[in-house]
Formats: sequence, structure tokens, C-alpha cells
Amino acid sequence: MLKTISYNFSSLRSRLRLNVRQDIVNVKSYGTASYPQPKLELPKISLDTEFLLNPDNLEAIRSNIKARNSEADIDKVHAMNNEGKSFEEIKTELVKCPNMSHPQVVHLTEPKICYQRDFTPPDYKIRSFDEIAKILGAARMHNLKNLCGDRTYYLTGVLAQLEQALIQWAVRQLENRGFQLISVPDILHKDIIQRCGMNVEGERTQVYKLAPEFGPAALSGTAEMAIGGFLMGKQMKDLPLKLCAVSRCYRAEASKNVHDKGLYRVHQFYKVEMFVVTEGNTEASQTALHEILAIERQMFDDLGLAYKVLDMSPDELGDPAARKYDIEAWMPGKNFWGEISSCSDCTDYQARRLSITDDSGRFCHTVNGTACAVPRMIISLCEQHQTLNGSVNVPPVLREFLGGAEILQGKPKKLRPNLRYISSANFFDDEKVLMD
Repeated sequence: MLKTISYNFSSLRSRLRLNVRQDIVNVKSYGTASYPQPKLELPKISLDTEFLLNPDNLEAIRSNIKARNSEADIDKVHAMNNEGKSFEEIKTELVKCPNMSHPQVVHLTEPKICYQRDFTPPDYKIRSFDEIAKILGAARMHNLKNLCGDRTYYLTGVLAQLEQALIQWAVRQLENRGFQLISVPDILHKDIIQRCGMNVEGERTQVYKLAPEFGPAALSGTAEMAIGGFLMGKQMKDLPLKLCAVSRCYRAEASKNVHDKGLYRVHQFYKVEMFVVTEGNTEASQTALHEILAIERQMFDDLGLAYKVLDMSPDELGDPAARKYDIEAWMPGKNFWGEISSCSDCTDYQARRLSITDDSGRFCHTVNGTACAVPRMIISLCEQHQTLNGSVNVPPVLREFLGGAEILQGKPKKLRPNLRYISSANFFDDEKVLMD
């Protein structure tokens, strides 16, 4: 019996050594372990070289790059082309060029207000969201450095319920308008994120990249990226295609602005996103853009929010968008307008990088928009619908998702969980804490 056990253990040890050696071979051969991130076959990027390399368009492209504060250098691209450099070398520089701005926003030097619904202040003192959250006993946004760091948060009780109610309500609104719900991953190949228009390289970006041993992987900043990856390399029929998704969004945000504290600018949050694929012409994608904008406005009207719509200037568009609308809600506790939504017409910028075409091989246009960025929506609702005693009136459209509640109010302190916050790394060394 002892000999058998010894032999089996020795055999197992040999197999383990073999597996470890094979893993090392895999890492050396592919630069990463094969399990977390298998090699992804990405389609070729197809840029509009007929337009971008045409000398007649040089001034317009140069002006567009300058207006967008882009680091692209179209003069360098044309010089390389004239010198007979290979297209692969030229493409490395050419891919940095931002989308061309829509003719109706080219002249803008700052965002243009298209609509504004003002807030009517009550005749009592306005509280900030932080104060309301304390009264409700339903959020923890401070003393988190020993748990998960700054710009993170816990929602409990009625605010956790409000978060889920907003998600469920937003999804229903979109499904009623012909959007198909899709569940998306949070971990993506970094090149998909890059091709959607969000920079992943450099010392400081908004993208969280996983450690090298997990391959070229990163956390998604928005469901738009995952949906783009889902559609990558596909030929589309029966356009427009309308998709929506609920996802956790990850942003390596950094800001010292006083308004960005608390729940306003955080590292992870839930968002309900709209994504539309249209025929490859500006008329079709602009129609989709304004349809998405109308949906967003109707939703915020239904929630009884004061907000304004901004047609964004070229310096606010980023690389992918040809045109973008932002929606800002008045946050009376903060005393400023804060962005709660946006929608963008990316024309063929993303489709050319992800190879999304119609059944004739023509590149489609993509349009995206935010139906509900949950934390900022919670701030807006709580601050605009607060009552004299710090409770919050629930908009009628949300009540069925909150068990019929007409008002959000916290439990008495004696009925809340009695929690002791971790105050230092040596917290559990305290004998009194262990006795408790």
C-alpha cells in the first residue's frame, strides 16, 4: 500500500512539472498564458485614404486636427507618402487622425445650448447629495482607502434600490422603442478599445489595463466598446440595428475639481447604453443620432429633471465623433450643471477600424448614446427632488420598480446595520475589535 501511494504521488508530481513546463513554453511562445487571452484575429483597419491622402483636402484636415486639439500630423503623413514610404508606415500615423467634424459644428468654438429647462428652487435650504445620503443612511463614499481606494462607493438601502430601479426602468424604455438587449463582457482586448476611439497607450489614460501575464486585456470603459467588438468583422442586414446593454464601466479618472468629489466622478459605475448601426451615409446616422437624443430627452422629462442640451464644439468631440450632444442636469446641491448623458455620431470611424459593413461591403455608420449613467442620475434625482427633511420624492415612472414607494426615506439609526469602519491597516490587531 505504501509503495502504491509513493508511486502515485511521484507520478502526480511528474505530471505537475510537465504542466508547469508547458505553461512556461506557452508564455514564451505567445507572450502570454494561453488561458486568459487567446490570440485575437483582428480585421485590417481600412482608412479612407482617397480622402485623407488627397492634397486638395489637406487644409480642411489640418484645420480639423487643430480644432480638435489632436496630436495627429497630416503634414507628416503626406510627406511620408511623397517620399514613397510603405503604406504600413504611413498608416501608423494616418490612424491617429480624428473623424471629420460635421459641417454644422465646424464653426463652433464652444458648446452651443440647444435647449434648457430650468430648475425651480424650493423655499427651503437645498442639501447636497452627500448630506441627503447621510440622512438616508444609504451610501458610503468616504473612509474607503483601506478597502478599495478613492473614487469608489457603496450604496445601501434605498439608494441601492434606486440604482436597480433606474436600470430596470431604462431597459424597459429602450426595449419599448425597438432596442434589443445584449449582455456584454467587462474585459476586452485592448485593441478593440483602441479601435473604438479610446486611447489605451501612454503613462496616463482612462483605461485600466490588466497585468501583462493576462495578455493584451483591459477593462471596458463603456458597453459601446464591447458591442463594437461583438459586431467586429460582420456584414449587417436589415439596418438600422438597435442594441442596448447594461454594463459596469471602468474609468481611471483623475481630477482635483471640487465638483468631481463623491459620487460624481468614480472609477466604476453602471450605465445603460444605446448603440445603433446605420447605413453608411451621414443622413442615416444623423437621423439615428437625433432619435437617440429624443429618447434621452423624453426619459429625463419623465423623471422630472431640469437639464440642458449642448451641441458640442470640435474640441469636445474626441477622435471618433463627427457630432456629439451632451445633456447636463442642474445639481442644486453642487450649484452647477453636471453631465448626465451624451450621444455621438461616429459615422464610419469605428466601422472602418472594426470592419463593420453592410451586405454590399460598404462601411456602416455607428451611433451611440447614454440612456442612464446611474450614479450621476442618482445625484440629480436626489438633489432636484429632495424634500424639507432630506427625504426624496420618487418620480411616478420609477415607483413600480421601488415597490410602489412614493418617497425615499432612511430607516431610523437603531434599525440600520451597526458597522465599524476600518480606520487603519492595523485595525484587526486591536484586541478590543477581536473581542467584539
